[in-house]
Amino acid sequence: MDGKLYIITGCTAVGKTDYAINFAIENNAEIVSCDSLLVYKHMDIGTAKPKLVDRKGIKHHCMDLVEPSKKFDVSMFIKAAQKAIDSIVSSKKNVVVVGGSGFYLKSFYHPVVDGIKIPRNVSDLVNSIYANSGLDGLVTMLISANNRICPPIDMKNPRRVMSALKRCLACGKTFDEVQSNFASLDSPFEYRKHTILLERDREDLKLRIWERTKKMLWEGLIDEVQFLLSNYDQLSDSAKNAIGYRETINWIRSSTTEDALIDEISQNTLKLVKKQKTWFKKQIPIDEKIILR
Repeated sequence: MDGKLYIITGCTAVGKTDYAINFAIENNAEIVSCDSLLVYKHMDIGTAKPKLVDRKGIKHHCMDLVEPSKKFDVSMFIKAAQKAIDSIVSSKKNVVVVGGSGFYLKSFYHPVVDGIKIPRNVSDLVNSIYANSGLDGLVTMLISANNRICPPIDMKNPRRVMSALKRCLACGKTFDEVQSNFASLDSPFEYRKHTILLERDREDLKLRIWERTKKMLWEGLIDEVQFLLSNYDQLSDSAKNAIGYRETINWIRSSTTEDALIDEISQNTLKLVKKQKTWFKKQIPIDEKIILR
């Protein structure tokens, strides 16, 4: 092994799984999944989870960690990935990180969580302010907690204002101090990294998305979603709102044609691809680009 993390990323349906498996075979490596949906059990078809036969040939980590009813966030992923990487390194193998989930991927390069624990009473207080006084009440209190200075965040976004206020109240610091402390944190993964971005021709990728969506339905996506709805009283927000699952849940309730379902999933996947490409350009340091054909 060479003490380096090989990170293979790219937009949905570009071909990361096959490329990464071949790469791992050639480089005596094991794979760490960097996908926010592959952590869920019983969500296999709609997430395009690698087949069991491939996972037996090359060991995969950070998959099937929790039930789809459970919350899973980036801080939990970091702990799981650190444990997996330590295990791979101790076995004298190389590490291949594969995936394209925004903050999960970003965590390999930069700190993404500040480690501030929000006490229940602080969370309840901020939620109560929002319920009783709305966004204006949140903004007023945040400015007061920040030495009467308006912090540089989107003050029209309740979620962002609530998050900033909770952190300021929880640690007793101004927003600027919270941000300064966060900026001084080290990356959770102190390894040398070589990042490979996989790309395809736009029309080729579009065709792959349509074909993959049709294959998902043929393999049993509808049955998979019905299983989830039948076996879990409540799916996590991440699970039920994932592309492929959200549309299928609505389709089951509306009973339109399967062609309409394929069309909706494919169109929403294409919208995701556009966002992913922007993210890679702005957030991820790329060492090598490979055009797949």
